[in-house]
Amino acid sequence: MKSVFITGVSGGMGLATAKHFHHKGYRVFGTDIKQTDQAFLAGFYCGNVTDEKLWAEISADIELKSGSLDAIVNIAGRNYFDEIANAQLEQWRDMFEVNVIGMVASIKYLSPLLKKSNAAAIVNMSSISGYIGSNGYAAYCATKGAVDSLTKSLALELAPTIRVNAIAPGWIETPFTVAGLELSDDPVAYRKVVEEMHALNRVGTPEEIAKAIYWMASEDSGFMTGSVVVVDGGYMIKN
Repeated sequence: MKSVFITGVSGGMGLATAKHFHHKGYRVFGTDIKQTDQAFLAGFYCGNVTDEKLWAEISADIELKSGSLDAIVNIAGRNYFDEIANAQLEQWRDMFEVNVIGMVASIKYLSPLLKKSNAAAIVNMSSISGYIGSNGYAAYCATKGAVDSLTKSLALELAPTIRVNAIAPGWIETPFTVAGLELSDDPVAYRKVVEEMHALNRVGTPEEIAKAIYWMASEDSGFMTGSVVVVDGGYMIKN
């Protein structure tokens, strides 16, 4: 049985991705800062993705339970809204710690387990925000640009044993996105505007992103590495 490790497994896209891999027959391990009661998980580890002690424990436990991993999916992340004139540098530091260094930690501690697979893959969560920028979200956009560069660099470093790619979603129906909509004066009206920004005239679903992630981790994309795949319902081509 193949095994996958997912960070941010309790969140909207994380949980959808975990369920999809489980449906495909994978043994699913995951971590999140929030607890989860999903019985299908082969292992859940509650904690911060920046905690190296936690990663050492995770690596040892998975090696004991599974012996190896076939895929890592790095979804854990956070957001921060503020104009640069009011920027809280501690918030910026934490953004990079969670959104970038957390990925570095997972790959550092789990890649030895991936090397035991004959078809290993890593999928990192990027965003179209890394391409287009967003007023008030400079910290988030900067971290996603860093994720893209990290992905390309590690694709070279870990080749040919491990493939490394990233996925860059647009607006997806998750609590993360809804929280952003709620910052507007009229969330209902703003949502309509956001939907019309997409060529498909709607936002995406976590399940659609989960399917794309699974494809990128599977052998069906076996000749792909160092790529950042945009899955945005035509947002960027329309804007």
